[in-house]
Amino acid sequence: MSVRLSLFWSYLAQISGFLITFGSTIVVARLVSPRDFGIFAMATAVTTVINVFMQFGLAKYLMREAELTRELLQSLFTVNVLLSLIYVAAILIGASIAQHLAGSADVGRFLLVFSIFPLFAMMEFIPEAICSREGRFGVISLLSILRAVVIAVTTMFFAWKGYAFLSFAWAQVFAWGATATCFNLLVWRPDAWRLRFKGIAQILNFGSQMIGIRGLAQLGTRGGEMALGSLLGLTSLGLYSRASSLPNTLFNNVFGAAGNVIYSRMSLEQRETGEFHRTYIRFMRILLGVMWPMMFGLAVLAHPAIYLLYGAKWVPAAWPLSLLALATAVTIALGLVPEVFILRHRTKQQFIIEAIRTAAGLILFVAGALISLTAAAAAKLIEALLALLLYRRPLNELLGGPSHLLGRMYLESLVLGLMAAIPSALLMFWTGFSVKISWLAVGAAVAVGALFWAVALWRFRHPLAEEVLQLVKRFR
Repeated sequence: MSVRLSLFWSYLAQISGFLITFGSTIVVARLVSPRDFGIFAMATAVTTVINVFMQFGLAKYLMREAELTRELLQSLFTVNVLLSLIYVAAILIGASIAQHLAGSADVGRFLLVFSIFPLFAMMEFIPEAICSREGRFGVISLLSILRAVVIAVTTMFFAWKGYAFLSFAWAQVFAWGATATCFNLLVWRPDAWRLRFKGIAQILNFGSQMIGIRGLAQLGTRGGEMALGSLLGLTSLGLYSRASSLPNTLFNNVFGAAGNVIYSRMSLEQRETGEFHRTYIRFMRILLGVMWPMMFGLAVLAHPAIYLLYGAKWVPAAWPLSLLALATAVTIALGLVPEVFILRHRTKQQFIIEAIRTAAGLILFVAGALISLTAAAAAKLIEALLALLLYRRPLNELLGGPSHLLGRMYLESLVLGLMAAIPSALLMFWTGFSVKISWLAVGAAVAVGALFWAVALWRFRHPLAEEVLQLVKRFR
């Protein structure tokens, strides 16, 4: 399957899943109480913390390897089984002590049911990873939509039947049971269902480094937020979480759907030719060409955006939103960096970089929180710039190809972002960063910026402009 078609399927699944989940949430909210949602949120927080230590990146390991042997599949299956059983055991332990930690035995009841779903997910791992390796993203996307549909339908059904908070848990069990069955029917590999302990040391070493890379970032983020809540109060934490949710949602929806597709393509090129820098640069040019104008625009228009979306009481989140949007823009510049390190077998080096980044970022964030909410947000921007500085040289080395490609890409994307944001910036300066700007004026500034951006795309002969022209030709 081509990269364009794979991206189409991935974005279709992303958009469909969002719409299905959003619609079902509205219905379920009328069938269960706020307390039921609170139990679900508390149980999710418990499982998220546990899951930090389960992120071994086994699918990426399978996609990276040059040869897919039966022995490799059996070793990966063995590690996945062990991790799944440990995950289930940890959830059950959490269920037994939930009443003491959460002050409610209902959280424990939820976790008891929820502990069933990893057993189904365990059987889905091999066939889904093989589909990713082979670029069968149509299958993955359709089953992702199926999972969203099953979760939505079963949650509404169980809520209607009076299962309250347990509706959410049973929905996960039924959904993963359905998709695991479908994946195994489509990719039948019973030869992999055998425990094989030989060769798992290398897999465990890779997994431990992936835990360090991903876990450090998550624990650093959560630790900083807890510190902010303690120093500035829960109201400030609420403002910060609302400000950070907007750029994070944009980033996750645009990048999240495409990341696995491009990694699959890069891993294929790595296996066949040993080089993947052209695919990386082309994708990143498109990603930055779209996301930097959006993030720069959000940073400039944060005041009216916050006021119009959430109301006057959320206006103190405007300056933090501006800074966090810029921080997210810098973070986007490091898109697919973990995948590059994985493909070049340099995850240990990335762990060291992430350790430095997380430690420095946490110290900066706590120092900022001692001053103000805006200073804490500024610390996240400084952390992102530090990460870009730390990664720039090793990323250039690992990508291969001409050394100037990264610098030229960043400069090009910066110009595109500024061209799109300048009209909005002039409007905000003219109005003194007022929150009460009419949507007509904002829309006009955004439209002019979009025109400047489109002209710049054409002048740069940007791959995004090429994709649009090809699409127009197909329609003709």
